[in-house]
Amino acid sequence: MSLPDTRHSLLARLAEPADAAAWEEFVQIYEQAVFRYSRGRGLQDADAWEVVQQVLLVVHRRIAQWRPNGQPGAFRSWLLTTAHRVCQHAIRDSRRPDRGEGGSLPNQVLLAPADFPETRDWRQWAFCWAAAQVERDVEPATWKAFTLTALDGLTATAAAERLGIRVGSVYTAKCRVMARIRELVRQLAREDE
Repeated sequence: MSLPDTRHSLLARLAEPADAAAWEEFVQIYEQAVFRYSRGRGLQDADAWEVVQQVLLVVHRRIAQWRPNGQPGAFRSWLLTTAHRVCQHAIRDSRRPDRGEGGSLPNQVLLAPADFPETRDWRQWAFCWAAAQVERDVEPATWKAFTLTALDGLTATAAAERLGIRVGSVYTAKCRVMARIRELVRQLAREDE
């Protein structure tokens, strides 16, 4: 995967979740590159877009901790490694005969069993509570992009068409909302201990 040069100023801005312009720019720069890489690994369009989304989620969760090591291309190398790992996971999943169709990403990403108390009811309640908090804090279009893709199971392309926005904007919205929900659930889990 050939990636463009990365400005450290953009990476620093990404560490601030509220900087939507930085995320929009980041998505514009890297979305197609990660998508092409995923397609080049043999994934179909829908699966490749799912890889893009998961890579964006990883970046969103980890960018605040990422530090340059002084080597040229360090971020691109990390991003490529991340894309490769997510792609390999998607390829393994696509080969499973019991693979479900969509709808499971919020549970996999937001409610990983190791992160939260064991009771399913608590996790379900915590997700609903956090989602309600986030819905009040984001723009209606951002929330709608999230619900159409993460909860209703629409593809990012279908959601973008329905909302009249770019596919990258749908991924950005979903990534930001999911990260914020996850953060609130983690805070709640720590308070509940």
